[in-house]
Amino acid sequence: MNRNTRNLWLTITFAFLMSFFILLPQTTTAASTQIMLDNQPIEGAGDVMITNQTTMVPIRVISEKLGYNVKWKKSDQQVTISNPSATIKLTVGQSNADSTRGNVVLEQSPFMKSNTTYVPLRFVGTEMGLKVKWDNTSKTVHLEKVTAGPDTNNGVTPDPNSTTIEGISYSDNRLMISSSDKVNPVDSVLTNPNRIVIDLPKTSFGAGFLQGTELKQGEVGTIPVTGSADVKQIRYSIFSSQPSQVRIVIDLNQSKSYKLYQQNDLTFVDLNTTATTKPVGSGGKKVVIIDPGHGDTDSGGIGATGVLEKNVVLNVGNKVAALLKKESQIDLIMTRTDDTFIPLDSRVKIAEDANADVFLSIHGNAAPNKDASGTETFYADTKRSKLLSDIIQKHVLAATGFKDRNSKQANYLVIRKTTMPAALLEIGFLTNKTEESIMVQDDFQNKVAQAIVAGLKEYLNIK
Repeated sequence: MNRNTRNLWLTITFAFLMSFFILLPQTTTAASTQIMLDNQPIEGAGDVMITNQTTMVPIRVISEKLGYNVKWKKSDQQVTISNPSATIKLTVGQSNADSTRGNVVLEQSPFMKSNTTYVPLRFVGTEMGLKVKWDNTSKTVHLEKVTAGPDTNNGVTPDPNSTTIEGISYSDNRLMISSSDKVNPVDSVLTNPNRIVIDLPKTSFGAGFLQGTELKQGEVGTIPVTGSADVKQIRYSIFSSQPSQVRIVIDLNQSKSYKLYQQNDLTFVDLNTTATTKPVGSGGKKVVIIDPGHGDTDSGGIGATGVLEKNVVLNVGNKVAALLKKESQIDLIMTRTDDTFIPLDSRVKIAEDANADVFLSIHGNAAPNKDASGTETFYADTKRSKLLSDIIQKHVLAATGFKDRNSKQANYLVIRKTTMPAALLEIGFLTNKTEESIMVQDDFQNKVAQAIVAGLKEYLNIK
């Protein structure tokens, strides 16, 4: 073999080896790792893989153990997992997947090893409806099926005819409770320590609000409150199960007067008490709904270094809320003020029940292309919402300094089903490492919040 031929073969061999290593992710097997489903080991699942600092699990074996239908399309390298209520499509080597809630950006692309398809553990937990826990001491992944029925509420099945609580938030010194139908609240005041107690007879928590978790009688959920002189936190629980009754408690820093009133299927406990305290939207005030996207198990997009969209947009949303509280001509309602999940239809219902003047949903963008960048704002109905979208885009773009991706039309549920002017803002791309690093900065979030408020005020013609 002459020198040129030998060099050619060496080049081809090197290129082949390099392509092989590029295609396969940097993967290690976690020593002695187990996967447990409902405290029972999953036989034949193989070891969990740690890939680029992401825990990967063999989806096919887990899906079959759960009884899901699994189809493999070899030509497209695509696996489809489905049950009566959900369908998931994953493609080997692609960092996005299709699910019942739309396109999802994965932490790590699925890959094949030993004829097994591996996906990120977070994806399994979110999309497959599992509770997921990692025990680092024993190197064990615990998966738990979420079931409804006899195990819920201490062995008592909630009344299927009960009204469901779909959302709880606290903003502008006012508690808002959103329900599927009108409720009949019973309020009381307790001292030592000071509390306002709201009992909601014949109610239970909606499945969307709990996001696949159980809240049994005696267990308490909390909504933290920061920066309030009056309120420490909000607590909620199933107070009784026969019949089902939800109790919500406002833990106070001091004794405080309040006013309880209802507007359609919304219940308000207003601590802004004066002689002229009136329901939301009274006195010519404009009702503004701020909707930080995602929440709880729905993390939204996952950034280049693992930053979660739900946290970024909640921070921005709460900063917007702090500014809007100072506007005497605006009544603010937040769909969420903490890391809880509000179903999309429930977000729409909150806005409709409040007879809102404006609805703005705040998001952070994600894309398989890590170089995708820029700020964009969406509207669904041109006549109803384009002007709002254009104004928000103008102000926020000036604040971010990112690429202008324009104000454009889209069919997102929360801006399509609302009947008031509605827009959905994508501040920037978390999957772009540069934009992600900027979007988490407190000063930047304050600038964006100020721009959003300026845009809302311009649209509402508030000086």
